[in-house]
Amino acid sequence: MGSNMEVGQSLTSFVEDHLSKEVTKYFDKAVAAEVHFSKQGHMFKTLIVINEGVKGGIAVKSNAEAGDVYASFAEACEKSVIQLRRYKSRIKNYRRQGGGLKSVEPDFNAIDAVKYIVPPVNYNVFAEMEEEESVQTSEDSLKIIGEKNTDVESLTVEEAIMKMDLQDLPALVFINKKNRRINVVYHRKDGNISWIDPNINQN
Repeated sequence: MGSNMEVGQSLTSFVEDHLSKEVTKYFDKAVAAEVHFSKQGHMFKTLIVINEGVKGGIAVKSNAEAGDVYASFAEACEKSVIQLRRYKSRIKNYRRQGGGLKSVEPDFNAIDAVKYIVPPVNYNVFAEMEEEESVQTSEDSLKIIGEKNTDVESLTVEEAIMKMDLQDLPALVFINKKNRRINVVYHRKDGNISWIDPNINQN
């Protein structure tokens, strides 16, 4: 799929052959893959999304940018392969324990949620609100530009970190399988990962 550019048969064949050869080494259960190309100026961007096609299954996302469309795709594909190689054993364990496959039936441990997209908020907006002593909350002032239904999955901490990395996410909210509490993992600027587990019994 292309945005601001034409995707010809040669590029399509290259993508299909490359994905089939490289990704299936580590992700033999993959049944769907989407590749989005876009061009801005002289640069080409590629976004690759690979998944099992099963709700709650494994999904892998990667993106790259280069001056050549083939180089852009190759770099994005290599990022996916590196992630799959890193988590190969954990993906097998996740499947062995029923992750993804059990999602053919409803997962009663998951929580239905809505994911909203809002634009960045200028700090001055909050400063003006404080000066005016407005009773309007910041949530009321935010303009929602997109929303999508999603599930907050029941995962172990390791599974949550794996899914966050494979999906190229900055953070992930999940239900901790061990204590049934809402938890969050996210990437820190120093390269480490933070894990938040609220103590709901604390007064």
